[in-house]
Amino acid sequence: MSKKEKIIEVAKQLFRTKGYHDTSIQDILEQAKVSKGTFYNYFSTKSQLILYIIRKVDEKVEEQQNMLLLEGNLYDKQLFYSQLRVKHSIYGTEKISELYNISLGENDEGLQKYMTESHYKELNWLARRLIDVYGNEIEESAMDLSTHFIGGLGYQFRYSDQIKLNINSSDILDYNILRLENNIEITKRTNQVLFPYKSPHSADNQEMAIRKIRELLDKIVHYGELSLEEKEIISFILDETQSSYIRWGVCEGAIRQLQILPSSSQLRYKQIIDELFNIINTQKNM
Repeated sequence: MSKKEKIIEVAKQLFRTKGYHDTSIQDILEQAKVSKGTFYNYFSTKSQLILYIIRKVDEKVEEQQNMLLLEGNLYDKQLFYSQLRVKHSIYGTEKISELYNISLGENDEGLQKYMTESHYKELNWLARRLIDVYGNEIEESAMDLSTHFIGGLGYQFRYSDQIKLNINSSDILDYNILRLENNIEITKRTNQVLFPYKSPHSADNQEMAIRKIRELLDKIVHYGELSLEEKEIISFILDETQSSYIRWGVCEGAIRQLQILPSSSQLRYKQIIDELFNIINTQKNM
């Protein structure tokens, strides 16, 4: 274990046992058996140490959520639920939730910037995944559903801790997943929207559309064996989206060609190809 790793592990342990505010940098130095100079070589403040710990845990969550996608179907409801449980599981194992809440009150510009960006990234990720799984019918309300789910979940976890309720945290998550299902059904029956969601394939943002196209093409490539012609078409579209002037009409023609090739008859390919067509068609008509 390197000195940096030792500092991090000791800090995490002390934060859990003594509490963040009652743990001084000197406590960490003594427990890790490193000098003050060594600590400051890696972290300028205790807040920066928190930032590093949280960032690494979030990277682990994202990596495992993406691994689930590579092994399964983007549109599968149970896979989506497994992705939701990944963060809950990792945060529980790392015992990071309290540290995450404490970080919100830290007066550190870098930490606050990361927490804000991380918060919006999580909301947008959930909104996009809801559309993937439940369809374009709930697209406009996707951010409403996302904020309702994440906000309610967070407050229920905190309330449970405050009153020392003897309830399994995974039960709270499962309860909110069930509520999410109910909210989606309610959403389908109402036109009321608080925060209209701007998706990559409906917003007037070409950069977001290009990023989504590349993500979807990458999923096709990772799903399995493709013919030489299919690979050439995918490569062509990728090259075209890197051009300063994208010929969306040509890209649409390429997608139409992809739709009639053998792999497109498989459901998981067909859904992705149809989504690609919608994105490209929208950009062409803008």
